[in-house]
Amino acid sequence: MDPRDYPSRYLHISGAFALGGTFTHVAPGVDVQIPTVAPVHLPMAGGISEVKVKKVSLNCKKVKFGPIDRKLLSKLKNRELFSIGSAFTSCRSEPEVAGQPFRNSCVSEMSSLWLGDKVFLKHSLLNMQSSHDPAKTRFPQITFGATEIKGLKLGKSELKITLDLDTFNRYPTLEALEAAFKADPKLRARLTPRFLVDPATGGFYRNPSGYVVGSIVEKVEGLPSDATYNGYTIHWPPFGNLILGEMVITPYMRRISLIRFTYSNGSGGSGCSGGSTLP
Repeated sequence: MDPRDYPSRYLHISGAFALGGTFTHVAPGVDVQIPTVAPVHLPMAGGISEVKVKKVSLNCKKVKFGPIDRKLLSKLKNRELFSIGSAFTSCRSEPEVAGQPFRNSCVSEMSSLWLGDKVFLKHSLLNMQSSHDPAKTRFPQITFGATEIKGLKLGKSELKITLDLDTFNRYPTLEALEAAFKADPKLRARLTPRFLVDPATGGFYRNPSGYVVGSIVEKVEGLPSDATYNGYTIHWPPFGNLILGEMVITPYMRRISLIRFTYSNGSGGSGCSGGSTLP
């Protein structure tokens, strides 16, 4: 079929969830998948998808283990892998209006998250919007609204996390962000510790699918004495790794995980926004 014979339409990209992934090494050889909390997804034609969740948790009493040692099973039954006080996720598009940009947005909000009995997060909130006028620009303009990681505690230590939203709102496309990164030495110095950089080009590193990865987190303060911080990853031996504010970018999308953990393989406070025309 000739592309000219295909009716033009806009493809919306928007989704969110509160928590999901897998708890690995719950016990030797034992992994437990997390039933994704409050998942929402927007049809490419647009629309609305929302979920509100009150108290939700995953206790090992609810998990169906395969063949396992009885003593180990008895010990696991008393473990709560996570709990969330409440969560709200939303993605929606705005009605299409001739001559106006295509718009969509996502929200991921979560309160009172416990990961095991060592990590507590009082509140996380992600707001992201996409605006795209294909007649004026090739790529969508993707920006942040009110967004925060508040009350993150490692044991008894409460962290203060500073987000750098202004930079990404000032440069709402990957093209503009990378051009500024190359041209502005001060911006380059600020972003290099928290973005993968390609030494051959001096720009952002891209994986085989063209993804750029970095973080919206500018500063972390208040770490416990036995924790280390590199880039945007906290390593705390009693727990594992916490990756904060991670962002995966393509020219047509930004996807955020406000908190990711790799003592297992999960993430939370996540959402994505973007879009493109077809053909």
